Amino acid sequence: MNGEHIMEKTKDLSIINCVASALIVYFCTIPLHELIHLATFYIYGDKCYYFTSFNVKNMELFDYTTLPTFHRIMVTGGSASILNAIIGIVLFVILLKVKMSPMLRLFMIQYMGLHMNVGLGYFMNGGMVGLGDWGNVFSYFKDSPGFVTTLRVILTIVGFAGAIAMFFILNYMAYYFIKDPSDKKERRIVAAKLYLTTFFTGLLALLASYSQNPAIRSGAMSKTTLFVSPFMFIGFFWGFMFVGFFVKPPKENRFLYEIPEKPNYILLAIGIIMLLISTFVLGPGVYLN
Repeated sequence: MNGEHIMEKTKDLSIINCVASALIVYFCTIPLHELIHLATFYIYGDKCYYFTSFNVKNMELFDYTTLPTFHRIMVTGGSASILNAIIGIVLFVILLKVKMSPMLRLFMIQYMGLHMNVGLGYFMNGGMVGLGDWGNVFSYFKDSPGFVTTLRVILTIVGFAGAIAMFFILNYMAYYFIKDPSDKKERRIVAAKLYLTTFFTGLLALLASYSQNPAIRSGAMSKTTLFVSPFMFIGFFWGFMFVGFFVKPPKENRFLYEIPEKPNYILLAIGIIMLLISTFVLGPGVYLN
């Protein structure tokens, strides 16, 4: 009995908490990205047909090309990824300055990482490939090809530099949960819990939303865009690789937190409910007009 009790007490189910947190992070980032687009359209006096967890269909009640450069960029697609990048940077500063519970720290690291992915990563993909939101922005500057080229170069440079910085930031943050930085096995286990769970959970949640999205089901959405979109989570894969394989561990010990081993089933239930809303309510879309 005593042996069984000890085994039950020490059983590590912390991955459940990591998945639960990742589900909530997904819901609070990807649909939020589209909500920012929705709000931007209405702020500029436009209206929308529908809002989904993956895209927004606006009416375009006026000619966006008549707007000044900054406002044209914001309303045609730039606002969301710009705000995502800003939120990610703010969360990074908070993580450096504020002490918090282990579960909140786990959530905040995942949340910061996804905002940086969707913001800075989108800059890089938009600049290099010219698809998605930034591809839409470029289409409204057909009268200024030189400006488009300059903007693409700036986005690529800022996005690439930001993405590399993000990989190192995720590497840095992981060591708050690593007791022995010299232990390769521990580093890889912790990094897998923090980052690979976020990568795969986010990817599966995105594919679930894809399956219900009207633009995707009708074939109206570019197949190239569908291929590129999952890369919004790729920073977490490289965060895992940096911690587990690529970057030399720090000499100092930053360990302050343990990922809670006891599953928080309430948090998991909230995450599952958010996933269902994202897939079956926001996936098909909320029709506004």
